[in-house]
Amino acid sequence: MSKKQKQSPQILSPENYIRQRARNIPIFRCFVNEGWEEEGLAHVTIARKHVNGNITYCSYLVDLKCLGIKDTLYEFNVPEYAFDEYKGKLETGLDMLECEYNLVHNIIHAGWEYAEDIGFEPHKDFLSTTQYMLEEDSDEIPLIDIHCGGENGKPLFVQGPFEDETMVRMIMHRLEKQLGAGNYDYILGLDDSFYDSYGDEEDEDGDIRDEEDDFLDEYSGNSYEENAAIFLELTQHLENTGPEEGIFESDRDDEDPYEEEDFRRIGALTDLLYGDLTDFKEVNRWVTKWSKEARDYTITNDAYWQMLGLQNENDITYEDLSYLTKENDEAKLGEYIRGRWGELPYTLFLEIHSLDDEEERRVRIAGALKQYPDYALFKSEEKVIKILDKKLKKTELSFKSLFGERAEITPYEYMNLQMERLHYFMSTSDLAGIEALYLFNDPEIYAEYEQVALFLSILYATRISMLRIFLLKS
Repeated sequence: MSKKQKQSPQILSPENYIRQRARNIPIFRCFVNEGWEEEGLAHVTIARKHVNGNITYCSYLVDLKCLGIKDTLYEFNVPEYAFDEYKGKLETGLDMLECEYNLVHNIIHAGWEYAEDIGFEPHKDFLSTTQYMLEEDSDEIPLIDIHCGGENGKPLFVQGPFEDETMVRMIMHRLEKQLGAGNYDYILGLDDSFYDSYGDEEDEDGDIRDEEDDFLDEYSGNSYEENAAIFLELTQHLENTGPEEGIFESDRDDEDPYEEEDFRRIGALTDLLYGDLTDFKEVNRWVTKWSKEARDYTITNDAYWQMLGLQNENDITYEDLSYLTKENDEAKLGEYIRGRWGELPYTLFLEIHSLDDEEERRVRIAGALKQYPDYALFKSEEKVIKILDKKLKKTELSFKSLFGERAEITPYEYMNLQMERLHYFMSTSDLAGIEALYLFNDPEIYAEYEQVALFLSILYATRISMLRIFLLKS
């Protein structure tokens, strides 16, 4: 009988080691920032010491007032001096206090449980990895009373650097859905028009905002079935319209107070029903992903030379840009561009875009991509074909898949990407994707551009119509 071959020991990744073995390593030191109780925001660090003297540590940012575990990080098996350096960096902005493990355990669990009760999941790395740095939450851990929420006991959302405008909208929608108007408080950024819509000071739209709040408050106490029935009754005029038509058509009478009230009621019901029907974590994943991607790109007409396919930004003048951004007739645009620069990728795009024959368009797009494989608008057209053929993957909905390493994109290119995403989610009847698009595309940021404003009106109408289609089918 031959000897069994000696197997090499399995080497665990840092993440798997923390998940499987961290609790077997002795606690070394624990820290929390001074003033965490008053601020309601705790910066917690837990360190464990290996037999070799190295340190594995995890840090947690815990919002005790509303959002729970907002952020977390970890370092595995590093020298003790590296841990001391990390702690020193923390102390440049915070006064860190060493404390017993029992305190930080209770802080983390209190924030985690409080946030989950009002609809907020902890940071994904906490769920996957850093929660296993904690001891098991058993009776052996003394219970310490940790105050959560604001001074009055209501959840208090305080906007921090982690929450951009898109994230704020999503959080406010979630609070409205979960708790109802008046059952939570918030402190948002100052001196920004985005925040005015949630503030106490009234502006020219203040009465409308109050009315929307009233409708949300009125319907939030209803069951899902009750709100669905009211929504279907209010939107029955959409019976014979497509997903991109109807409520935002130009024949809507904004001066009719009764029609305007119905419009606001539909908006409030749409918010509530999407909250019932969509998975917050899935919506959050899309919004977070897109928000991170968007930071690498600036939307500006200064990128027009790249959209045209020119090689040098100096080849386009202010007069050119003024004409190109104001002219809506594609035939005139093509004529102007050919007269100035000859044939460019964009003139070929306009030519293909005007074709009615789908098969011819497919052939022409394939040929154009062979000639200009990195041109964003041709790649966008190819993705539309993939959507029609049900072959597009979710990973192909990213900014980078179209724009690569470019730092600037035009409003038209941005609109094309958003329309591509909308068509994809419509084709798959994905309400979570449509809701993520709605929350991501903040009108305060993007509506200054005519093309993007057009997309937003289509998005709003589609959001309502797709909801109606879903409810009728179910």
